[in-house]
Amino acid sequence: MKDDIYQFQKFLKSKNVIHGVSTKAFGSMKRLKDQTDRESLEKFAKKIGITGDIVCMQQIHSGSVVIIENTNELRIAETDGLLTNKKNISLAVLTADCLPILFYDPRKEVIGIAHAGYKGLLNHIIENMISNFVSYFKSDSKDIIVGIGPSIETICYQVSVELLERFQEAFPSFENIFVEKDEKFFLDLRGIAQQCLMKDGIVKEHIEIMDICTKSDPNFYSYRGGDKNDRFVSIISLL
Repeated sequence: MKDDIYQFQKFLKSKNVIHGVSTKAFGSMKRLKDQTDRESLEKFAKKIGITGDIVCMQQIHSGSVVIIENTNELRIAETDGLLTNKKNISLAVLTADCLPILFYDPRKEVIGIAHAGYKGLLNHIIENMISNFVSYFKSDSKDIIVGIGPSIETICYQVSVELLERFQEAFPSFENIFVEKDEKFFLDLRGIAQQCLMKDGIVKEHIEIMDICTKSDPNFYSYRGGDKNDRFVSIISLL
């Protein structure tokens, strides 16, 4: 972290992409009634060097992915994944426990961003993101770099047996996706996401996961921690 901004080491190695993850220091990026706080968003973006248009999503925990060709619309309805190869168009995701996932293909010069809570994972948002990289932009999945931002860690994410069984049915080959403690079950969203990425060809060495629990770290908003309407932002843009 520097100046209340978190960044991925793997993305910092490239001069052609700019990104950042905000903290509470920049305020909530969401207003009541599910509206993005554009003033706070643009203030944070300017802090990391982004001055162009920022495309957000009406996140609904789906598997839907949209290709962004222009900035005619700055809030894409009912989707949880965005991709673009256009320079100076920023992609943003708002979260407060769910996984904010950033994608970058340095060979094809394509970026993507996804919102992945448990519903999004079950709706295969990650697989759909990679599929669009490959089919639309002709990416090789082995070239794609992925960053998973601050999210709720396993031991803070208790789930029902029914939900755990849904994940076991959806991903029967995945290992160590939960922890059992005192007859309670805790789901590993990050581990599931990593296995989804690797299953679809992302190289393990190209995956960076921030070891920051939103529920435990006071720098971040957490839905399970009581922040029902507040969100922090993760943002990425091609230069």
